[in-house]
Amino acid sequence: MINRKFTALVLTLVVALTFSSCREDHLIVYAEDTDTGKEAVTGGDIVGMYVLNEGNMGSNKCTLDFLDLSGQSPTVHYHRNIYSERNPSVVKELGDVGNDIQIYGSRMWMVINCSDKVEVVRADNCQRIGQVNIPNCRNVVFHDRYAYVSSYVGPVDLQAEAQIGMVYQVDTLSLEIVNTVQVGYQPEEMAIVGDRLYVANSGGYIAPVYDHTVSVVNLNTFREERKIDVGVNLHRCRADKYGQLWVSSRGNYDGQGARLYWLERDAQGTMQVGGSLPHAVSDLCIVGDSLYFYGTEWNQTEQRNTVSFGIVNVRTHQLVTDRLTAAPEAAAMRMPYGIIVNPRDRDFYLMDAKNYVSSGELLHFFSDGTFDWKVTTGDIPAHAVFVTSSAINPQPLPTDPQNSNTILAVDEYVPAPGQFVNTLPEATPSDTRESMLRKCTERLADGAGGMVTLGGWGGYLTFHFHRPVANVEGQLDFAVWGNAFNGNAEPGIVMVSTDTNGNGHPDDPWYELKGSEYGRATHDYQATYTYQPMQPIPWTDNQGGTGIVPRNTFHQQEYFPLWLTDEGQLTFHGSRLPDNATQSNDSYILSAFDYGYADNHPNSNREGCSFDIGWAIDDKGNSVRLTHIDFVRVYNGINQVCGSIGETSTEVSGAEDLHPNHTIDSNSALYK
Repeated sequence: MINRKFTALVLTLVVALTFSSCREDHLIVYAEDTDTGKEAVTGGDIVGMYVLNEGNMGSNKCTLDFLDLSGQSPTVHYHRNIYSERNPSVVKELGDVGNDIQIYGSRMWMVINCSDKVEVVRADNCQRIGQVNIPNCRNVVFHDRYAYVSSYVGPVDLQAEAQIGMVYQVDTLSLEIVNTVQVGYQPEEMAIVGDRLYVANSGGYIAPVYDHTVSVVNLNTFREERKIDVGVNLHRCRADKYGQLWVSSRGNYDGQGARLYWLERDAQGTMQVGGSLPHAVSDLCIVGDSLYFYGTEWNQTEQRNTVSFGIVNVRTHQLVTDRLTAAPEAAAMRMPYGIIVNPRDRDFYLMDAKNYVSSGELLHFFSDGTFDWKVTTGDIPAHAVFVTSSAINPQPLPTDPQNSNTILAVDEYVPAPGQFVNTLPEATPSDTRESMLRKCTERLADGAGGMVTLGGWGGYLTFHFHRPVANVEGQLDFAVWGNAFNGNAEPGIVMVSTDTNGNGHPDDPWYELKGSEYGRATHDYQATYTYQPMQPIPWTDNQGGTGIVPRNTFHQQEYFPLWLTDEGQLTFHGSRLPDNATQSNDSYILSAFDYGYADNHPNSNREGCSFDIGWAIDDKGNSVRLTHIDFVRVYNGINQVCGSIGETSTEVSGAEDLHPNHTIDSNSALYK
């Protein structure tokens, strides 16, 4: 059964009353709710599905729909056009032609082709985080901390002299473009196998010549190594579990038919064409050994499109069936435009664009091809992505702040110099300590889902919840969320304090929560950073060590906190954890510690992100008994630099009180 905490979060997509109360200055277009009448089947990790409707080019009608599969309602509901409801202040809403949609971590990325942007929203409630401006962008894939976006670069103009396409590398935290690489003409889909990015080049703007290559980009150097000659007018590019690539060719629409190619490694490990199948593949979805596809191909003789469906076994490279479904509802589809398959139950969804200029349809079929239901969508439904409980941001959106279990306010923010400082959050020379506290609070309070960097070693953040956090014997008491993922842990030490003097300020004794690496840490450590405008920041420590926080080409702003430059130096005290980075060729693996640190485990690992107040110790390492705490402080415990990815920097994206119903009698002025 699906965790109800996650399903409650999904409901924030479709309940907008609270949200609208603070948006009285904007016209809100509410989502349309369609009850399919079909029983909701719960179980597994999938709680919903987003459908991105392209909208006809030039009509500015790209929209986003949501299918609620959480089981919170007895029947399956479809919510049409949710983006405008969740983001009423965004001018022109999503924009012109939605070309791709993907979820990475707790964020959802939508590629809006003709609006020259990638829209980034929270996966749990579709509230806007920001956008990345990329011209004529097409598709997006992810690897480690970066998103990779293919781009035609030039304008949408078939008469113009076509430009060679590019792939943009985007930092998933700051949403900044950090690098680009030139590939082939009009690049489409991409896939990543190992440390190589494979890009299908179409050459759609240079017809009737067309491009016919797959670009191979080394992700360590971010340079194109070579091109693989595959077939004309390439489109889809997906990897299977065997490390093969499946690339579709649309042909030249004049005698040279569409084909589906597979690429595989030779004895030397080099990717090459393994063979092809004579099938038109307009869209595909790989689940296990099965490649589900549909295809539409122009029949020059009959002057019409022919439609086909099928399943290919990716292991044997054989067509299993050319009849995905015998249902008359599938045969009646006017223009199939998308397919997605549930990876657990193998039920599947087909999207019908109809006549391209009016509402389309989403059709659901059971795994045996039996038709189940259909609903009306936006114009040209074409792309879909399942949302899982692991993609839902763990902190809920409160409807009543008095019952919130999230951060209420940030009390202190003193980051050490680092490459994300002054961008997460953004700072200007006119900012002050007070204005930065407001910016941090806006990013973190009440489950806002933003991100705050702590910079290099020692940089810290202090916050408090809506009420004191109880120390419940034998249980974890609160969680701190970051942005860690496997191979990228940036551990921060967590400290707690009780407002014993009752003045509402974090000026009482602090106690460290003893984590797994306490015995290996260097205690009574101190480091001082010296301001050098727009230069690498030098540091010295009390162990005789020296070093710098290096600058890189990806982040060009000042690395020293702008609102603290008048002080000239910043000195931090605490414990230094052992380095956690190991180098493999040109990449680094930042291994997670067992327990007890922030930004150490992915947010989907709730236990790994949670803390027991019973772990509290004093500065001598002695256990301390606290009935509750009022303040939490997180500081970066790692002092290391990892080549081109720079210094290790802890980030905080929120926190949660795990015992919101425990009443604590606190004399703190925080809660008066």
